[in-house]
Amino acid sequence: MIVLVFLVLGVVYSLATPILEASDEFKHYPYTQYVQTHHDLPVLDPETCLASPDDCPWLQDGGQPPAYYALMAAATSWIDTSDIHEVRWMNWHAFIGNPTQVCNKNLVVHLPEQERFPWRGSVLAIHIIRFLTLGLGAGTVLLTYLLARDLFPGRPGLPLIAAALTAFNPMFLFVNSAANNDALAAFVGCLNLLLFVRLARDGLQGPLPFWRYGLVGLTVGLFLLTKLSGLGALILLACLLTWLSYRRRSLRPLLVGLPIIAGVAALLSGWWFLRNWQLYGDPTGLNVFVAIQGQRAGAPTLRDWMDEFVTFRWTYWGLFGAVDVMAPGWVYTFFDLLSLVGLAGLVVWAIRRRQEGSPVAPHATRNTQHALWWIPALWAGILFMSILRWTWIYFSFQGRLLFPDIAGVSTLLMVGLQQWVPRRYRPALGLGLGLILLVIACLIPFISIIPAYVRPEPLALSDVPAEARVEPVDVGGGARVVGWELEPQTVQAGDLSTHIEVVVYWEAVAPDGKDHISFARLLGRGHRLVGQINRYPACGMVPTSLWEPGQVWRDPYKVPVADDALAPSRLRVEVGLYDPEAGETLGAVRVGEAKLAPPEAAPPVAYPLAVDLADGIALRGYDLSPAGGETLPLQQAVGATPGEVITLTLYWEAREAPSADYQVFVHLLGDGPEPVAQGDGPPLMGDYPTMMWAPGEVVADPHPVALPADLPPGRYRLLVGMYDLETLERLARLDGAGASVEIPAGVEVR
Repeated sequence: MIVLVFLVLGVVYSLATPILEASDEFKHYPYTQYVQTHHDLPVLDPETCLASPDDCPWLQDGGQPPAYYALMAAATSWIDTSDIHEVRWMNWHAFIGNPTQVCNKNLVVHLPEQERFPWRGSVLAIHIIRFLTLGLGAGTVLLTYLLARDLFPGRPGLPLIAAALTAFNPMFLFVNSAANNDALAAFVGCLNLLLFVRLARDGLQGPLPFWRYGLVGLTVGLFLLTKLSGLGALILLACLLTWLSYRRRSLRPLLVGLPIIAGVAALLSGWWFLRNWQLYGDPTGLNVFVAIQGQRAGAPTLRDWMDEFVTFRWTYWGLFGAVDVMAPGWVYTFFDLLSLVGLAGLVVWAIRRRQEGSPVAPHATRNTQHALWWIPALWAGILFMSILRWTWIYFSFQGRLLFPDIAGVSTLLMVGLQQWVPRRYRPALGLGLGLILLVIACLIPFISIIPAYVRPEPLALSDVPAEARVEPVDVGGGARVVGWELEPQTVQAGDLSTHIEVVVYWEAVAPDGKDHISFARLLGRGHRLVGQINRYPACGMVPTSLWEPGQVWRDPYKVPVADDALAPSRLRVEVGLYDPEAGETLGAVRVGEAKLAPPEAAPPVAYPLAVDLADGIALRGYDLSPAGGETLPLQQAVGATPGEVITLTLYWEAREAPSADYQVFVHLLGDGPEPVAQGDGPPLMGDYPTMMWAPGEVVADPHPVALPADLPPGRYRLLVGMYDLETLERLARLDGAGASVEIPAGVEVR
């Protein structure tokens, strides 16, 4: 029944996920199609793959072992798949690995008329491969049941709930309903695990016939031809046979069994490693794999590991699409708790078993079988270490890479969960947990996967909300902006999750048939670019070459703010179109502003002051420095020469929200009332006007003052304050001492 439900759910997951959108399917299927049409394996050329990815559609995955691709190529050999280039219209601007974005999660531009039922060509081939792959997943579910039964024969309910934990794992369903070699790797990995356990169990009772070792050699060889993680199975096997030789007090398993297994595996898979050696000078082919995929710029830090472990957990239980489609947060919370409680229970169970002791060979008993639990545990550890090693090279800390041991992981987690429940309540635990897992697995396609790939529908101009409409602005390419939505937004400096959200309404007037790139960008201090999104418009799903005159497309953007953006600042929001062929912006329009607030910690003030002005503004201090010099001691005059520039930094605080945008005046005075030099201007050169200030904010506001070249020597005073540019009225001091503040430190001109 569990296998049947798994197959039904797998079909739902397969149909919910558009073709080539499942985990790395856009690379796995071209590999299969190449084998189908060329009856050969692709040869990796990093220069070609990096310069022209469309001529190397399998990218680095063309270096994967070939078993899965050869099997699926044979199964679809009768289909004409020459339309692969039309079907695989890549969206190279998709937000791969970024689940926080609102849309543009599609790796491929989908044409409904090309993909709807009845399927044909490459679309048909992909669906057939998905359904066949689902059969491999069903086999893995069955292997979970058999493994749990063999390891724990005294727990009749355990095999079923362990199988359910595998079958209803949303990520396992997703991977096994896709064209992906991970499904075959999971199947042969778990098959090897089951055979290893039985090898150990039966080997404890007496010498094994040669054919048993030969059978294991065949499955290990198939594993090596499926995924390089099969190399880890050789490590597990060596440990197992060493342990078996020790327990049997006989070297036969190690000296006879290991050579037979290794020899058969080499006969089956050795040709592929030899081919790699001849082509690439590396039997694994990882040198060209990494050359195409790329690698980290440096060793990962502890913070990197902690951040990526989040992804590891998510990608074991459910992170879909191109690692950019998330389940609801409560799903991850549930599986985190399940994992923690299960692991803790497993540790308690293992400690208690250790304290109770267990019998040794040659008598195989139930307790002896229980003692074999270390085999799936060690297999998980080997796989985890290989993932860590790979993550050291590249950003690929993904939990799905543990699926070659998913049967063992599910079994051991359930043993741990049962540890916390009295024996009589374990059936109820299994039933309740199974139902929860089933409900989650049923919900995911409808609340996460399908909504991520809903194709926008064109609107009419009259459908644009009245509050969003503007006078149309031409942005080139036969398109114009006819509206936008930009709510007032404040973001905090240093927050890596900071985004500005804006919705744009594009109208196709006379499309030129080209695929232009839409952009939404943020300009910060000095009009410096501090955030940008580039992608196909209409959420990345409807390029401009598909637009028809009169269509209007609603297009939401979520623009990240660079973590090195200077704060505080106004963020000017612009949208427009870009021509990638010509390498130029066709047109842009400013749609509004957002606010980048200052850091929560106020900047240090060298020389404190306490002067309150009208309209909620206060001067809290200053710094004074000569050109290229350091801040001077309190009340010491800064030395300067005519023609130099001195910088006065004022520290303003908003006691209340100011009601107008004020200008700052900085006047250098001698003996007379008229300034001999000045540094007037808006705060931060207009990049953070006073009407943006919020109560409690402290703004460091530098003002350069250029000294005239003919300025006579002498001592000069600095007067500062604020005024309204329209009325020229200065803000009065609340202490009644006028409308300006004299800076205690003066300027000594030599």
